[in-house]
Amino acid sequence: MQAGATVRLKSGGPLMTIEWTDEGGAHCQWFDERNELKTGYFPLTSLKPDN
Repeated sequence: MQAGATVRLKSGGPLMTIEWTDEGGAHCQWFDERNELKTGYFPLTSLKPDN
């Protein structure tokens, strides 16, 4: 996975865009139900590509 890819958590949740990655995880951005921009860092093993 690389910057610009769209992903979701394997457990579900909103569509997120990867901002940057490192060896263990990805920093993602998404909009919540109030249309506010949120960010978070997630382990790569917890993400799946949104196809």
